[in-house]
Amino acid sequence: AVKAPNDGIFYCRPTPDDPPFAAVGDRITAGQTLGLIEVMKTFNPVKFEGSALPEQAVLRSVEVSDHQEVASGQTLFVVEPA
Repeated sequence: AVKAPNDGIFYCRPTPDDPPFAAVGDRITAGQTLGLIEVMKTFNPVKFEGSALPEQAVLRSVEVSDHQEVASGQTLFVVEPA
């Protein structure tokens, strides 16, 4: 699972008119941005990275909604090794 690095508001796309960073079924790679978390008007990227995660994976589910408030450590995405 990819978890929220901090509290804030989750966004799945860079702007309201853009497509999501990643969609269910997409193959994702280490370092890829999957979403943003806004804290006090600062947008922090949520990246697919970490020693517990594979180099490549398939995005199986998005566990939160766009514009949803999230807490640090909350699961945002479920992935499966590619």
